[in-house]
Amino acid sequence: MYKKGLVGIPEPKASRSSDNIFDGLLSRISCIKDNDYVLIYIVGSKQLKGIYKADGAPFYDTKQVWNDRIYPFRCRIKISEYCFENPLMLNDINDLRNNNKIWTWALQRASGSNAMFAISDYEFDILINEYIKINPFSRYKWIIAEPYPYHEFNLLEQIHKNNNEPKYEYSVMTHLNYSFSNGYFKNIFGNYTDHLCYVPTNLGREMDLLLMYGNPKDEKVILSYDIIEVKRDEFDSDALSQLIDYESWFLQKKIAGDMKMLRTTAIAKRFSNDVIDYVSKREKYENKPIKLVRYFVDENGKFNMEKIN
Repeated sequence: MYKKGLVGIPEPKASRSSDNIFDGLLSRISCIKDNDYVLIYIVGSKQLKGIYKADGAPFYDTKQVWNDRIYPFRCRIKISEYCFENPLMLNDINDLRNNNKIWTWALQRASGSNAMFAISDYEFDILINEYIKINPFSRYKWIIAEPYPYHEFNLLEQIHKNNNEPKYEYSVMTHLNYSFSNGYFKNIFGNYTDHLCYVPTNLGREMDLLLMYGNPKDEKVILSYDIIEVKRDEFDSDALSQLIDYESWFLQKKIAGDMKMLRTTAIAKRFSNDVIDYVSKREKYENKPIKLVRYFVDENGKFNMEKIN
């Protein structure tokens, strides 16, 4: 893939749920923005082989590039400053994870998809340090022999819709990943500096979104987080319980119980009366707010959000 200056995710096999899976893949690649680092893991050899940069925004394109199948969810890539001859092996990365140096790396994921996932800037720096350890004298340079032509960003046009609204939860997630990658909605969420999607936990589920808030003097020093749970339609008591479970897990496992470092947010089209009542009482009696954010499609067909509490 990298020889052509292009990475891609294969289209899902046709099935009754293929439209939903299609939007799930859209949501994963939509988190990429121009100049993001792209790490390429080679499944057969279990190697983290290359570190490139995104060359523009991701896009959907069915033009035949590779012989085996179509990989329509695409992003152009370019050479980065990191050209290491010796790759990182999967065992080395797993050791980092087992020693709690990284935690978002997980090839086996609760969503069942490992085609693409994001890691934090902090974890990226740890991987770079590991590369340098085994490449102390590397002057290895890569060349993109057949650069892929520029393509306009068009992912949002591919989302499945129902009466002009996102049809699936993954459809909503595509809008959200694109928005957070590009720094939108800071009027609602504040000055977040990074975001991750489909974040693994040891609860057997993945957090939909995690916003991170870096120190203004050093954005890699994370001072607080916002856990976000997303529903396409109604956010009910089951979804609220799931969000609170994530909150408890994160408090215990990641931030040593420091409640000042953590916020929680629910995003949905609407919220059940039980949820609205509980959130109000929790803030009043426990001083633990949960932000409720309604998404909607405006009269111009644009995805938008508003805080309702």
